[in-house]
Amino acid sequence: MAKADAREQPFCVRVAEAPSIVPADIRAAADRIRPYVRRTPLEYSSALSQHAGVDVYLKMECWQLTGSFKPRISFNKLLTLTPDARARGVIASTAGGHGLGLSHAARTLGVTAHIYLPRNADDGKVMAMRRNGAMLTFFESVEEARGAALTEAARSRLIFISAYNDADIIAGGGTVGLEIVEDLPDVATLVTGIGGGGLISGCAIAIGAERPRLDVRGVQPENSAVLARWVEAGKPVDVAWEPSIADGLGALIEADSITFPLVQRHAGRMELVSEDEIRGAMAWALEQHQLVLEPSGAAPIAALLRQSADAGPGGEHPRPIAGPVAVILTGRNIGRARFEELIRGF
Repeated sequence: MAKADAREQPFCVRVAEAPSIVPADIRAAADRIRPYVRRTPLEYSSALSQHAGVDVYLKMECWQLTGSFKPRISFNKLLTLTPDARARGVIASTAGGHGLGLSHAARTLGVTAHIYLPRNADDGKVMAMRRNGAMLTFFESVEEARGAALTEAARSRLIFISAYNDADIIAGGGTVGLEIVEDLPDVATLVTGIGGGGLISGCAIAIGAERPRLDVRGVQPENSAVLARWVEAGKPVDVAWEPSIADGLGALIEADSITFPLVQRHAGRMELVSEDEIRGAMAWALEQHQLVLEPSGAAPIAALLRQSADAGPGGEHPRPIAGPVAVILTGRNIGRARFEELIRGF
């Protein structure tokens, strides 16, 4: 299990059996959420293609409603709940991004959302959640918020909505992959940031149905590479955990996680990137594509930029990647001051 700032994760991780999530579930999710989300473009990046040595396309989930892919998963989950469950309301814990997507979906569907947050949550995201009418409660840490949310869910019969550890959530995230394979039928490699493992699992299932030899690569910060270390070890192990600027990729895995076996099954490789590489990728995306990306959204770009940095004298890459490549840019939720602070010097 992961350790955060020398504190034990507040749950004993008992890895659950992988659920049966099939492409039909993802297609049903796409039909369900279509009225509520954007179909985001898949854009060719000549600059990143030159760095990686293969054709690279960017899936622009940073242009999704609320600035990330999160509304896809939240709408799919809320739309699968019974009327009685929706009437009671839902509850979630989050560092910020999940709460932003959930509060937007809840407001749209008329559902009361209780969001439990750490006190250091991004002010911009907190303000947006308040505008969406969410009921916010603050705690000293993400771990404390999650424990309190689970306790309140049981006490008040609220539906706890995980950011990743739920079959409907995974299917909602898989709709990103469904759009990728529809727009780029010969996609050979998928690169995406990975936190709890829901998005990468859903996308791998959706694309893998059409491209069974798909190379799936997850990117995590070196500081908090929980799932990457688990995949490397083949089982849950203790992982030294430190905060990362890419807080959306630093998940402490929930009890009874269903995502780990899915990631084991579908993800072929894990790439770890440093804090400076993430910051450099944010600056690169602004310079080359005029894109403002939050650190979690820029992490996959950092992994591909390393392809060029690691190339040999003849341009050969030690970790060759097959093209065409689809890179999911998961989000852009970052304030101006924080963005300027992170890219300063790059």
